[in-house]
Amino acid sequence: MQITRSVSLRIAKYLFLIIIVAGVISSLSLAIMTSNKSDAEAINVSGSLRMQSYRLLYLMEKQPETVEKNLRFYEKSLHAPSLVDIQHQLFTPDVVKQSYQTILERWAEMETFARQNNIHQYSQNLTDYVSEVDYFVFELQRFSEQKWFFALSVLCFSMLLIVGMVSYVIWFTQREVVKPLKLLTRASIQVQMRQFNHIPLDTRNDNELGTLARVFTQMSTELGKLYSRLEDAVNEKTQKLRQTNRSLSTLYQSSQLLTVNAINDKILNQVLHQILLSEHLSYIELEVLGSEHWDIVLGEKKTHQGLETQELKVEDETLGVLSWQAGLPCPDPRMMQNLAQMLARALYFHKNQRQQEQLLLMEERSIIARELHDSLAQVLSFLQIQLALLKHNLKKNNESAQQESFAIIASFEQALSSGYVQLRELLATFRLTVQEANLQLALEQVVASLRAQTNMQLSVNSQLPSQSLNPQQLVHLLQVVREATLNAIKHSKGTRVDITAHTNAEGEYEILIQDNGVGIPTLDEPEGHYGLNIMAERCSQLNAELTISRREQGGTQVKITLSQKLF
Repeated sequence: MQITRSVSLRIAKYLFLIIIVAGVISSLSLAIMTSNKSDAEAINVSGSLRMQSYRLLYLMEKQPETVEKNLRFYEKSLHAPSLVDIQHQLFTPDVVKQSYQTILERWAEMETFARQNNIHQYSQNLTDYVSEVDYFVFELQRFSEQKWFFALSVLCFSMLLIVGMVSYVIWFTQREVVKPLKLLTRASIQVQMRQFNHIPLDTRNDNELGTLARVFTQMSTELGKLYSRLEDAVNEKTQKLRQTNRSLSTLYQSSQLLTVNAINDKILNQVLHQILLSEHLSYIELEVLGSEHWDIVLGEKKTHQGLETQELKVEDETLGVLSWQAGLPCPDPRMMQNLAQMLARALYFHKNQRQQEQLLLMEERSIIARELHDSLAQVLSFLQIQLALLKHNLKKNNESAQQESFAIIASFEQALSSGYVQLRELLATFRLTVQEANLQLALEQVVASLRAQTNMQLSVNSQLPSQSLNPQQLVHLLQVVREATLNAIKHSKGTRVDITAHTNAEGEYEILIQDNGVGIPTLDEPEGHYGLNIMAERCSQLNAELTISRREQGGTQVKITLSQKLF
């Protein structure tokens, strides 16, 4: 639709014209202000000429040697830039220029008298000269007042002109924009209140608002027709949405029950009861394969109505069958399919969880059995051999056999004590791995069990992620840390042991046990001691690297390095 008269374009033209007028007025005012900038200085300098002329007369009488210096100063004031610039201004009156030239000519005579030290002639002409200066100052002041009055007149006229132009723009905007917009607003409010026969709009204008009025009138007419047809459709959709919303709420509640809580027959009964009420079912039945004691039947089964069934399957594994008989209104088939999928996943995850728990239990038992075999079983085997040797020696009745028997008994006691210590350590270690899967807490509990045996300060700092080690790895690692810490307590003669677990620059898991003691003298163990060898064997089973070294600042460092590729 073509627009012949654009309201926005006309308003833009008016505003642009106002801007041009304001710019011209501002430029003119700025020019006048610029010309007035040096008026005060010129009046001040010209006024000082009178005082300086009298002062020269005084100096000629009292201090004639300073006259030359003051003449140069007077000459500088007489030709000051502010006075010279006024003579070249465009609007400077001729009388001001002529008065300044007269002062220059008279001063040439006065300067001659002053240089000749002719006090008599200087004093006789001084009064006339000062009169000329006063006249010049008066003309400068009147010229400045004239410029100020002219500037004020220009500003007043420009303000009246701008006020008039703005008033016209406001009147034009009120008539061409504001009034039509008010009508459009009232009409839109009526349409919002479903009154499609709104007040008449001015559709005769050939501008933007006239076009908008015509389009709005046509649109409201078409909306009135559409609204009458949509009301019935909306009512129908509303009923369906309510049913869908109710189904979604039921599915959400069922999902919460099946995911938050442990699955059992009570939870399944509660879920099916909600579905029975929400979907207006007359009968619903759940058959769980492999867990027949969980089978649930709700409602009364009608013999003259067939059953609808849905298998509960996950990854081609059938876990159960869901059957139901619909009532009125009939449930959405997608609702029952989603319910079947939820039940299937819940049963599937429950089954996998039980299997995982069994595997974890078997793994823990395997770890405990392996540790008992590697520690207590070997001790008991050694004790059995020593006991056989003791019985054999007791049959001999000589002093040598008796000494051997005492040695066997001492070895027996030492092995029994060692086995008891290993049993206590194993119990402490397994209690940690069962109660805490977090490495930081497990290390802290290892240290806590050792604090009663020493006055050394023990600290733990683990930056490795939780669940970074499996149970078997955790058992070996805690045993190595415990053995290294015990060695530091017994042999380092230090005051502090720091245990640190972090990821090194190569991205490997690294555990450090450091003390500030005397440092390990050698890696060769004394006879009858196997702690370092056991630590090495455990690190070998972990596929970890064990490094024991003296620290430069004193003490011993035990470093265990595990590659993350192993996890």
